[in-house]
Amino acid sequence: MEKRERKILDKVERHRKLQIEEIMRGVDQFKRSAEKGMYVTTVTREQLEKKLTRAESPMIVFQGWSGSTGSPGSVSYSVGIMNPDPMTHIWTFAHVFIGLANIAPDVGAAVAAVDGRFPRMTMPDFDGLSIAPGATETLSFKIPVPAGIESSNYVGNTFVFGSTWHDVGNYFDRSMFVFGVT
Repeated sequence: MEKRERKILDKVERHRKLQIEEIMRGVDQFKRSAEKGMYVTTVTREQLEKKLTRAESPMIVFQGWSGSTGSPGSVSYSVGIMNPDPMTHIWTFAHVFIGLANIAPDVGAAVAAVDGRFPRMTMPDFDGLSIAPGATETLSFKIPVPAGIESSNYVGNTFVFGSTWHDVGNYFDRSMFVFGVT
């Protein structure tokens, strides 16, 4: 490998390490600021390193939610979407629904795995998030739990996608969370 190529690769690697440190600081800040009693999951450093090698798009780096509710009731849910790319991602949305989508590897099958008793929710409104390079945006949902839902645990899903107004959009990332109905 030429000296010039090595120098470029070293610079890229230093940038990636700095990016990981910055993301992990944001993740730690979310953990510290989460309301008492909230469940929180975040990417680990190892998960983040893997995601960064395979993703060139916005990714979910943290989420937090209230653990359980009655029926009827609601679950508060927040998700952090980070843009690791050197360009701004526009028209980005998060779609939240209840069902066993997390175990379906195919995106089409996953978004069809819906518990129809719960609403599907998408944020933000027109025209989506515009996420600057290296930035993390947080979206907060209030998920209604209708009357008559059985006491049990339910799986919530978040899918992040980029819209293309007149063609097929781009799937970016997904996460899952579990909440109880008491």
